[in-house]
Amino acid sequence: MIGAYSAYQTELSNLIIELRDLQYLTFKQIADHLIAQGYSSPRGFELGAESVFSVYKKRKIRDERLNAKPEVLLSDIAAFIPTLAGSQRCCHICNKI
Repeated sequence: MIGAYSAYQTELSNLIIELRDLQYLTFKQIADHLIAQGYSSPRGFELGAESVFSVYKKRKIRDERLNAKPEVLLSDIAAFIPTLAGSQRCCHICNKI
C-alpha cells in the first residue's frame, strides 16, 4: 500500500500521540523522553520538538482522512422500465429508449 507507515513509524507515532494526548507533555518533553529511550526520527536523525510536532500533526491528519466516512454523490440516475412489448424505456416521463 502506498503511503503505509512502517512498523517503526507506527510505533513512534503511537508513542507521540499517547504522550501528547494522554499525558499532556509538550513537544520538547516528548522529544527528550524519546531520545532518552533511544528513539530517533524515521530517517535516523535526532528528534527535536519540531520533528515530534510534524509526526504528531501528520498522523492526526492521516487518521482523520482514513477514518472519515466516504462521501457518496449520485446524480443523473435513470431507471429502465420494461414494457409489455419487451422494449425498455428510460422512464415514463421522458420516454427515451
